[in-house]
Amino acid sequence: MNWLPLFGAVALFLIGLRLSALFSGSETGFYRVSFLRLNIDANHGDPIAKRLCWFAQNPSYFVATTLIGNNLANDLTTIAISLGIAELYQQSGGAAEIITTILLTPVIFIFGELVPKNLYFRAPSMLLKRYSRWFDFFYRAFWMISYPLVAISQFLERFSPDRNKPAQLVLGRKRLAKVLEEGHLEGLLSNSQKELTRGMFYTAAQSVRKVMIPQSRIKGVTRTTDADQVIQVARMNQLAFIPVRARDNQSEWTAYIKLLDLITSPAPIVPAVYNMPRLQAEFSMLESLYLLRNSSSAYGAVYQNGVQVGIVSQQDLVRSLYLSKGPLMAMSP
Repeated sequence: MNWLPLFGAVALFLIGLRLSALFSGSETGFYRVSFLRLNIDANHGDPIAKRLCWFAQNPSYFVATTLIGNNLANDLTTIAISLGIAELYQQSGGAAEIITTILLTPVIFIFGELVPKNLYFRAPSMLLKRYSRWFDFFYRAFWMISYPLVAISQFLERFSPDRNKPAQLVLGRKRLAKVLEEGHLEGLLSNSQKELTRGMFYTAAQSVRKVMIPQSRIKGVTRTTDADQVIQVARMNQLAFIPVRARDNQSEWTAYIKLLDLITSPAPIVPAVYNMPRLQAEFSMLESLYLLRNSSSAYGAVYQNGVQVGIVSQQDLVRSLYLSKGPLMAMSP
């Protein structure tokens, strides 16, 4: 018996089995991998992540490569079995080849399909990156065969009822929530960042009236109140910023004093009075917080139909974003 052809058949079988594992696993990993993570890695200059992102934007080429690769792997294992059996049992009449093929089918299924798919399912990003050079090599090697398949696929897509739908350039709320949840699972968002994100979804769109201080509950001073009394009002109400009534309308609160300025200023000098930005009652919490942050103001005066209904503090708005406990995903689009 000539052992060289037999060893060649075994080597060919192992190559086919390895290729089957590569392409079957890559297919599972491609649909399992976090493209959010890949995009972040690509933006940080990772060339492998950039290549995988290109495949994500052109999935037809990826699918065509895996299909051709799996067919090649199956052909190699079939040819290897035929060559090996022909060398061992030259007078079998095909019975030995059929029996051996049946016996080796579980081996091919387990090590060429089942195990690789499970491994790629558990660690898609790591394995796709590890074997990306091999996949890219076969993509280029199969290009002449895969290009007609991609062309046919793109031609058929012209008749798809979804082709005229506009691309979703802006993430909807539900889709954005899924992306942020995925980012938390991938370790891109800390717990505090996730809490802030949840608060933005659940409280940011609500009216600023929910956290504002109504007119009847505002504790403040007038422009003529002396410094000692202002400090006493701040101490009693635990205020770092003390609201001040309007000069020409005692029913409105349009400014505030910083307690720190009051304490550190010399006695003859009157501390600065800061004007409150004017907010509308229909403004959302997030919009109000943006206006206060943009103007570096601790308070905002809330008006409805030209009448002041209360004031809102930047601190209360920030606190409200962290106190929401609703699930991030339970949002309507």
